[in-house]
Amino acid sequence: MAIFQYAVISSILHDEPQKKQLLSVFEDKLQRFGGELHTLESNMIHPRNSELPLFMLVLTGGTESEAMSLISRERMLDLRMPIVLLAHPSHNSLPACLEILAKVKQEGGKGLILQADSSGAFDAEELEDIIAVCKSRITMRSCQIGVIGRPSDWLIASSQDLHAAMNSWGVRLVEIPLEELVRNIEEIRSSSCGVPVIEDFQEKAEFYAEPSNDDILKSIQILQALRILVDKYRLSSLTLRCFDLILKDRSTGCLALSQLADEGIDAGCEGDIPSIIGLSWIRSLTGQIGWMANPSHIIAKKGEDSAEMLIAHCTAPRSILSRYALRSHFESGLGVAISGILPKEEVTLFRIGGKYLDKLWYSPARIIASPRDEGLCRTQALINLPNEKAQELLINPLGNHIVMVRGNWTRRISISAQL
Repeated sequence: MAIFQYAVISSILHDEPQKKQLLSVFEDKLQRFGGELHTLESNMIHPRNSELPLFMLVLTGGTESEAMSLISRERMLDLRMPIVLLAHPSHNSLPACLEILAKVKQEGGKGLILQADSSGAFDAEELEDIIAVCKSRITMRSCQIGVIGRPSDWLIASSQDLHAAMNSWGVRLVEIPLEELVRNIEEIRSSSCGVPVIEDFQEKAEFYAEPSNDDILKSIQILQALRILVDKYRLSSLTLRCFDLILKDRSTGCLALSQLADEGIDAGCEGDIPSIIGLSWIRSLTGQIGWMANPSHIIAKKGEDSAEMLIAHCTAPRSILSRYALRSHFESGLGVAISGILPKEEVTLFRIGGKYLDKLWYSPARIIASPRDEGLCRTQALINLPNEKAQELLINPLGNHIVMVRGNWTRRISISAQL
C-alpha cells in the first residue's frame, strides 16, 4: 500500500534509455518505503492521490522550471505543503535541487533536500520522518476542532482565533456554545434510556476516594453529551471550558476528556487553543496520544546540564498510565479526576504558541517519578530535561500548558519545524 507518491523530474536532453537506467537505481528502494510513481503525462498510469504526500525525484539537472510547474499545478505552495526534493550524486541532480529549493523559499514556501548515497539509498529513518511529517500536514488540513465554550478567562495568551488556527495549521475551529453541551447533559439525565455503565472506571481504578457513585455517573453523562457533539459536528478533537461545569453542574469533565482521548478524539481542558492543536498534531505526527498538563515547578540552574520540571493536571488518558485512582477535582474538590501513575520512560515535551500559532518549543525529557502531592492537580510527573530547554521555557514562555507524549520524537518535530 502506497504511503507517498513521487514524481520523476528529468531533462529532455537525456535520452529515455539513459533516464530509465538511472531511475532503476532508485525505484525499488522508494517502493520498499511505500512510494508510488506519479507519472506526469496526461495518460498517467497512477493518477495523483491528494491524500498522499508528493515528493520530487530530481533525476537530472536542467529541470528547475519543470519542478516549479509541478509545484504550481499541484498547488503545493497554496496548500502550504512541504516541498521534498530527492537528490543523488550524479547528473547535476543536487545543483538543480538547490536552485528549486531557493525559488520555493523566495515564494514563501518551505522544503528540504534529501540526498541518496552513491548506491541510490536514502537514509531510512530520515525518510520515514519526512513521510510522517508530510502525512501529518495532510491530516491536519481535515481536522475539525470543537471549542466548547470560550477559552478560560485566564488563558490570555492561549485563545487565538479561527484565522490563526487555519493559516498556521490548516485546522478548522468549530465554536460550540457551552449551553448546547449543558442541554445535552440535561436531556440525557431526564431520559429513560437507562443508567450508563460505570463499572469499568471503578473496577480498573487502583482506588477511589472522594467521588461518589453519583459523581461518577454525572461524569459518564458528560461523556455521553460530548459524544453527541462529536457526532453532530464531525469533530476530530475538542477543547472544553471545563471550569464552568463546576459552577453550573458541580461536576467536571476530567473523566470524559480522558476517555475521549483513548477513543481517538483528542480532548483538551480550559478551552486552550494551542494545546488542543498540539494534541491533535502530535497524534497525527507520531500515532501517540498526548497529555496536556501545567508546569507546576521548574528547577533550572545556570551551569547545570539538566533540570527538573514537575507537571500536573487533573486528567490524563488512561492508556498512557500504568495505574490510576479516581479522586476529586483538585481546585474545587468536586466531581471526578484521574490520579494517574506514569511509567518512568523517555518522553517529549512541546508547546505551540505565539499570536499566530507560529512558534514552537520542544525538548527531549524523561519521567523520573510520578508523585501524588496533595497540593497539586491529581496526575503528576517529575521530569528530567536539558537545562537549556528549561531555561528557554522560563525566559520565553508560550503559555501555561505543556503537552507530553511518550517516546523521543524530537527529530521528527525538528523536521516538522523546518517544513
